[in-house]
Amino acid sequence: MISLKNLLGSEGNILSDRSLQLLLLANMVYPMGTTMISPVLESLILPLSTTPAAVGLLVTAFFAPLMILSPIAGGLTDAYGRKPILVVGLLTFGISGLLMTLSTSFLLTLSLRFLQGVGGACILPVIVASIGDLYTGSASATAQGLRSTSHGLSGALFPIFSGFLVLIAWNYPFLLYAVPLPIALIIYLFLEEPSTPVSEVQSQDRISFRTIMQKAPSLLLYPRLSAAVLGMFITSFIFTAYVTYSSLIIVLGIGGSAGQAGILVSLFSGASAIAASQSGRVYSYFSNLTYPFSILSVVIGGGLMLVALSQSLMHMAVGAFCIGVGFGLLFSLWRVLIIEFTPEAFRGVIISFGETAKGAGATLAPVIMGIVFIVLQSHYELVFALRLTNALFGFLAIIVSIYLSFIAVSQTPERISMADF
Repeated sequence: MISLKNLLGSEGNILSDRSLQLLLLANMVYPMGTTMISPVLESLILPLSTTPAAVGLLVTAFFAPLMILSPIAGGLTDAYGRKPILVVGLLTFGISGLLMTLSTSFLLTLSLRFLQGVGGACILPVIVASIGDLYTGSASATAQGLRSTSHGLSGALFPIFSGFLVLIAWNYPFLLYAVPLPIALIIYLFLEEPSTPVSEVQSQDRISFRTIMQKAPSLLLYPRLSAAVLGMFITSFIFTAYVTYSSLIIVLGIGGSAGQAGILVSLFSGASAIAASQSGRVYSYFSNLTYPFSILSVVIGGGLMLVALSQSLMHMAVGAFCIGVGFGLLFSLWRVLIIEFTPEAFRGVIISFGETAKGAGATLAPVIMGIVFIVLQSHYELVFALRLTNALFGFLAIIVSIYLSFIAVSQTPERISMADF
């Protein structure tokens, strides 16, 4: 019989922990904010009396509060506990989503999506911080990898339901946003507040929210912590570059189809989910973490270069697989380093800074690469400029990511002492 240790490594048995099971259950809510609504955007144009150009704002409205409010939500969890903020986030996410079922106004739906984003800002960073409260080292890496895997499974499952429901009525997919409500109740009843040691907080149970928000930015002045946060940015940048441009390279570069591009995205998602589940095994195998970070930097950056320069779909599939492996493992390992470096009293807010950096990478990648692409297109033909842009950023990602890994993990991770700032 295959055991959890055989599947997930030496720390695989943590999957039987009730607290982790509850956090993974709550984690499946967050992807519903994007993956569930994206397939039905076109179906919303007519009933909401909007345009194809404007309907995309429903995605932007969800991400905007995540960028702005995640650090505030993280600070609140440090000051008042993880559980109450998580429950409020789940309820806000679910109720605002359900109310969209009743809306026929684009402006009202846009406002509800913004409110749903506020709820989302109270979900993901809190779950990542809670895992950091419960586990350390390879156990933390395993748990973070399982969180990424559950994220991917949710992202694959709910769009299928959404696609079927929209065939019945345009607003029926929003009924799926009822799912977070019973999950919020389960979390409220059964999740124990993750313990937060207070030895570094001068015998106080918790320091004030104001103090947390005032002092937290100074932690980013520590090179190893800031390198880990920037690592989140670079990894997200490369992922977004692949998602944004891979279909164009497939269709324009080798005469492929949108369906083939979709298959490669599915391959990426599968590779990412499987690789993330092995994060604990990778963390415990290497005594010097510089090695896995350097190898994975080459894998993800090289994967983007391979997709950019390949002349066959098979070679592009190999590149997509490499990007998925690098994405799944790097995000989990960068998060573990951020947790290891950060004092417990500031864990929530600093993790939120990391998630904000991830969002910034996703936001800026199309803008920065678009500018470079336009410049190159003025000198070269379109397809060559497109390939060159992606290959260039894949190469730069390798160099920058390896450099950041040497700064962050050249030594054994050590937590920053509260006495140092």
